[in-house]
Amino acid sequence: MAQKAIKQVHDLVLDILKDRMPPEQAENLAKSLTEGRWTHDYPITCEKLQEMGIKVCGELPEEIYHLMDFYHQPIQRRPTVQYIPVPYSRDEE
Repeated sequence: MAQKAIKQVHDLVLDILKDRMPPEQAENLAKSLTEGRWTHDYPITCEKLQEMGIKVCGELPEEIYHLMDFYHQPIQRRPTVQYIPVPYSRDEE
């Protein structure tokens, strides 16, 4: 199932890139973007995208910022993952 998902994402990325660059470059870029090189939360900067051969603009229209104001992010006061030392023992009485 995971291989199928990776292939689907690869094919979609390739479809997006194929009209914007030579076929071999599009295939190499699609592969590098979908092969698991980065974690899902790793930010790919505009500079990195430019190094990869993608034309990017880091500027967003002012309307985007106004729209984002409607979606406030909660401030996390505690970690989302709890550390439990190993070996873990549970005292049951």
